Amino acid sequence: MARSDWHRPSEFSAPEGRRRVALTLCYDGRAFCGWQTQNGWPSVQQTLLEAVISLTGIKDVTICGSGRTDSKVHAMGQVAHIELPSTCTLPAKAFLHGLNALLPYTVRITESHDAEPSFHARYSAMAREYRYFWAVMPKHNPFLEGLVSPVKEIPDLKLLNSYAEVLKGTHDFTTFTGSGDQSPSKVRDIYLSDFEEVQSFYSIPMVRYRICGNAFLYHMVRSLCGTMMGMALEGRSAEEFRDILLSKDRSRAAKTADPGGLYLWRISYDPEEFRWFEELH
Repeated sequence: MARSDWHRPSEFSAPEGRRRVALTLCYDGRAFCGWQTQNGWPSVQQTLLEAVISLTGIKDVTICGSGRTDSKVHAMGQVAHIELPSTCTLPAKAFLHGLNALLPYTVRITESHDAEPSFHARYSAMAREYRYFWAVMPKHNPFLEGLVSPVKEIPDLKLLNSYAEVLKGTHDFTTFTGSGDQSPSKVRDIYLSDFEEVQSFYSIPMVRYRICGNAFLYHMVRSLCGTMMGMALEGRSAEEFRDILLSKDRSRAAKTADPGGLYLWRISYDPEEFRWFEELH
């Protein structure tokens, strides 16, 4: 679809007198109820906010992430911006070192820099990439528990990739949308979608699924993963998977995959990286 149809705000710059610092961070989702602050539950956003306040001594701070990961979902390349008064002159590099000294080891800042006032971690994003991992192992593994999803065997990769190919392009993902999703449109652009067999650090056979698109719906990636893996283990065809996608019938999706295998892998802010997609479609 055209980028003008993404339904994003036309203006999201920082107000006058405010400064934005961009952060790239990774976190172990097992320690959190998800990215977004929730009363009485540990979240990445709240943990980061408390560390920023402690570092700067400023309470007039807001933090916005590129996306909201669910409970137990991990991130390798989440991006967020801190917005605070421009009177705060702490160098951007100091946020990296200072926050890492205050944050629990389950959250690490990997980059920090001053952002342009027009930068917004969520609305400036041009693409988001997620990866999901399965491993052939017993249901409970002391080294990989909550970090990958167990599977009894690795199905035919050609069959898995035939499902993945169906998802490329612009589609209505109502079938794979969680009931709590409030997006007015369920149409999304998918740029990349593929499966690959990989090896874990412990030489355990694994499958990695990669999907990259302009945006994602609530539980969409996990629903896709649960359905594709389940269908592949049963040897069902790509034509049937396409029919399930086109049906826009949530009841035809299989069980949603566990959160522990899912990682927010990368956020792209490059308007040229997937320009070819808009021109092609």
